[in-house]
Amino acid sequence: MATYKSLSASLNWPTGQPPSRTTTLITGTLSAEGSILIPHFTNTTFEAQTPVILISFRHTYNHYMHIMRKMGVHTNRHNLQFVNALAKGDFSNLPPATRPHFTLNEWPEFFQWLSEQKPSMVILDGVCGLLDVGHNVDSVLQFIGSCQRIVEEKAKDEYAALVVNVFLDEFSELLVRSLVRRAHFLFSFEGLASGASSGVSGQLTVVPGHLFCQLQKAFSPALLHYRVSDTSVQFFSPG
Repeated sequence: MATYKSLSASLNWPTGQPPSRTTTLITGTLSAEGSILIPHFTNTTFEAQTPVILISFRHTYNHYMHIMRKMGVHTNRHNLQFVNALAKGDFSNLPPATRPHFTLNEWPEFFQWLSEQKPSMVILDGVCGLLDVGHNVDSVLQFIGSCQRIVEEKAKDEYAALVVNVFLDEFSELLVRSLVRRAHFLFSFEGLASGASSGVSGQLTVVPGHLFCQLQKAFSPALLHYRVSDTSVQFFSPG
């Protein structure tokens, strides 16, 4: 995962992880996927001997396993717990290696399950999918806020953090604006203003969120270009 080292260095995050007890918001578009950070945050958390809980409203467990293997992230069912929020049903017939650890049906049951897990990095991928199935913005914010409170409670004694990846378009814009006010850091992926380039996939802007002032730490915003290949992501300074 050395391809992410320039990103960590630019943010002055020696371990590559966001600080404990923080919420990091990632936004992406059709031309610039924010999910490319999921393998990075997963791997750096594993290196710190902390488990990851990945809650996906977008993809199956197999999808993430395939991507992470290609990116050199070594996962197993003990250090990565997968929560299926994409489809309801009985998955007991799936092979154990691809079976979700938990399926999100009723929210109270999920919050109870989450509160019983070890302190972890919790990643919500594609949570704006709740808007697509009829939830309003306030409802989605309540769901994320409950996850945030559980993570913050877990972080009192050990490392725990929340990462939220959302797709930014005209339908999710209000949700994203509201989440910025509830985040410590914002990672914003965009396509190049000059258009497509064979050597540059897009640009990443990292700025403090509205909650950053609570940390009482220095942080320098960053603007980086990046290039995505089949097995790596490289970040570098523009120019």
